[in-house]
Amino acid sequence: MKYHRLCLSAGLIFTLVTSTAVNAFSVPQPQSAIQASKVAHIQLKASQGEKEAQFLLGLMYLSGRFVDQDQYLGAKWISNAAEQGHPKAQQTLADLSFEGSIIERDLAMAEHWYLSLSEQGSKWAQFRLGFIYAAGGEGVERNCGKAVERFNSVGDEVSLGNVAWILATCPEAKYRNGDRALALAQSLVESNHEDPTNLDNLAAAYAETGDYIAAVETQQKAIDALKNSEMISRSDEFELRLQTYQENKPFREIVPLMD
Repeated sequence: MKYHRLCLSAGLIFTLVTSTAVNAFSVPQPQSAIQASKVAHIQLKASQGEKEAQFLLGLMYLSGRFVDQDQYLGAKWISNAAEQGHPKAQQTLADLSFEGSIIERDLAMAEHWYLSLSEQGSKWAQFRLGFIYAAGGEGVERNCGKAVERFNSVGDEVSLGNVAWILATCPEAKYRNGDRALALAQSLVESNHEDPTNLDNLAAAYAETGDYIAAVETQQKAIDALKNSEMISRSDEFELRLQTYQENKPFREIVPLMD
């Protein structure tokens, strides 16, 4: 399966314009004092419930820029902004909860905010929900049907490839459909026959329909294509699937959350 990269900025863009009265006799302040004044202004506005200030303050605490790093406070302020309907705060909190690298992974929290964002038309939220439902765990029930629905709603090549994969490999028989997986995988290979993931999906679909000769042949093509791609580190899993098809067995997988 394929994954989109996170599109959030790694650093904090510190931009807050304040309106102050002009004092003709003021003495220029050092940069550190100006910076401290801006931080204090953001903290004040955040404490007063201003959602943009809460979001900025949360990012500052998460990154440790301009304030002492505190991930708990960072998540708290971003959560406050998200509860007030700040879209960027909602996506940030969902992404952080999904990935579990900065704060503890919480799939139920990620699901909650991605559902809210999906109702606002976010394709990214739909894509992430697809992985949450395909994998399940941590308070969220795995459901390949919901995963297929979410990936289909995104509709790009990567998401449709994930649909083909799930239809061919989901452990629950009621969600598998070899014929649909095969038709979809074949169309994706026709559009890009050198993509090892497309070939991998097609081989799994052939195996699900019981055509193991075609599955073996296609998986070998996927392995050959893999050698010329940046996905070479996945050789072991491609080889494992080849062996499975050579034994006339279909492949089953609970989709992992992250690559």
